[in-house]
Amino acid sequence: MSDHGSSHTCCFRCTKFILTAGLTALFVWLSLRTSKPSCSLHNFYLPALNLSDNSNTTRSNHTLYFQLNLNNKMKDKGVRYDKIILSFYYGTNTSIALGNSTINGFYQGHDKKAKKKGKLEIQKMAWDAALKNVTNTSKVFFRVDVATRISYKIIFWFGKKHNFTVENKTMEVDGTGKSSAQQLHCYLMGLGFPLIVLVSLILLL
Repeated sequence: MSDHGSSHTCCFRCTKFILTAGLTALFVWLSLRTSKPSCSLHNFYLPALNLSDNSNTTRSNHTLYFQLNLNNKMKDKGVRYDKIILSFYYGTNTSIALGNSTINGFYQGHDKKAKKKGKLEIQKMAWDAALKNVTNTSKVFFRVDVATRISYKIIFWFGKKHNFTVENKTMEVDGTGKSSAQQLHCYLMGLGFPLIVLVSLILLL
C-alpha cells in the first residue's frame, strides 16, 4: 500500500508540474505575442497635376505631398520605429525613380495612432506628358515602397528588430492631382528567438 500510495503521489506531482509549466509557458507566450502595425497612405497630392488651378505657381510646384498613417492596435505593447524610408517611382515599376523621403524614427505607445506628413521635391519626371494624361481624363501611376525596422516594447524592454516593408504599392492620380487613401499591406520578417523557444516548449509539454 505504501509503494502504491507513493507512486500515485509521484504521478500526481508530475502531472501537476507539467500542467503548471505548460500554463506558465502559454501565459508568457501570450504576453510576448505581437501583431504588426497597420499602415496607410493619405493625402497623396501633386499640385502640378491639379487641373483646377492653372497658375504658373501651381504648374511649377513639383512637390509630392503625402501622409503616412501608422496604427498600433496592440493594447499592451509599444512599437519603436527606425527611420522610415519611402521610395517613389513614376509608373508601375522601378524604371523611373523619383527619389526617397525619410521620416524620423519614433516610439508609438500601445493602442496609438500616428500621422506622419512628408514631401518630396521631384526633379526628374515628364511633367508635360503626365499633365496631358490627366487632361485627357486618364490617370497617371506612381509606385511607393516603404521600408523600416521595428521592435516591440514588451513590459520594460524592447525585443529583437524586424524588417517592416511595403513593396510595389501603386497610387493612381487623376486631374485633381490626388490619389484616394490607400491601405498598405506591410510585411513583417523575423519571429524572434524567445518566441520560437516558448512555442517549442509548449509543443513538447
